[in-house]
Amino acid sequence: MTSHPLLETARQSLLDGAHHLGLSLHDTERLLNPARLVEVSLAVSIGGKSRLLQAWRCQHSLKRGPAKGGVRYSPSVSRDEVVGLATIMTLKTALADLPFGGGKGGVKVAVHDLDQDDRLAVAEALAAGLGEVIGPDVDVIGPDVGTGPQDMDAFVSAWQKATGSDSIAAATGKSPERGGIDLRDGATAKGCRESIRMARERLDIGSETGVAIQGFGSVGRELARLLVDDGHTIVAVSDSSGGISSDDGLDLDELIEVKEETGSVVDATGEKVSSVDVLAHGAATIAVPAALQSVVDIDLAERMSAALVVEAANAPLDVGGMRRLAAKGTAVVPDTAANAGGVIGSFLEWRLNVEPGSGEPEIDELTARVQDANRAMWERSEADEVDLRTAASAVALERVL
Repeated sequence: MTSHPLLETARQSLLDGAHHLGLSLHDTERLLNPARLVEVSLAVSIGGKSRLLQAWRCQHSLKRGPAKGGVRYSPSVSRDEVVGLATIMTLKTALADLPFGGGKGGVKVAVHDLDQDDRLAVAEALAAGLGEVIGPDVDVIGPDVGTGPQDMDAFVSAWQKATGSDSIAAATGKSPERGGIDLRDGATAKGCRESIRMARERLDIGSETGVAIQGFGSVGRELARLLVDDGHTIVAVSDSSGGISSDDGLDLDELIEVKEETGSVVDATGEKVSSVDVLAHGAATIAVPAALQSVVDIDLAERMSAALVVEAANAPLDVGGMRRLAAKGTAVVPDTAANAGGVIGSFLEWRLNVEPGSGEPEIDELTARVQDANRAMWERSEADEVDLRTAASAVALERVL
């Protein structure tokens, strides 16, 4: 048993599917252990001072194609966290039926310490350190916590220089000028909306019901807008500074304006609440953890009354939270289905980069692929009479094996 809650959650999700399928101990152990784990030290000048940064890249599975997953810059990132996230990506790419395995990377650095030149230096060091371990047919990186298009652009340029390749497909989430696609922007929120739509239909939940969103960043904010367009009322939202709630519904335009002006939603009109307690708001039929990993523990799960929980973030439930919500009969759409829109958008960018004649991807294809992944999960859950997480993992593992 590992001490990192995210890795525990990822392994438990995989084990639930493996046990349901009756896999052998040999196959289960093979699935639990990554195909490749690389640790490198990056010598970088940050703020004019020499630093040695730890970095990891995990390629959890390569059976279905090149590994795929983001790279995060965070002072708290660790080896176990990266392995856990790569494990989730293996399940997610397989459930979405993409020609990818699961990958993830991280650099142990505080983003607020980096100016534009420093970011370029980190990207160059990372490309040099990983070299041939990364590539369009081996492992394709993307943005994650603390990284964005400028980092992907810089990485691709540095990777081309380090390897002598002229391919731009070693990373996705790039700027449109460097081979990125507009469809990739907002793809996670768009996919999550489709997950909620399908869950509503399966559970007979009305579109006018209240929603609580923990996390009002790029995903949470866009998802809130899409759900309001669908007729939902946003009854609680939060960011890292705190939360705000109202049984009668919050004014989304005001929330966005206050967030842009002050950096937080806490000064918007409503009742103040802690950043995680928004998920336990009594007027929320749907609760969406869209920011932190391992935020829903057994205590928070006990206080949550939502009929549906949708994991817009990666691994927002720890094992205790997973088990408690399952015991309560709460429907939980796991991250492998709920936020698959992001990696599907990345796939569409990668495909355009490696097959330039394939044409600009359309939103209809992203929507259809998200729907197919969620439909496969729901149908398996109903046929086998298991929870959605077990069903999603079972479908994914069958495709990996």
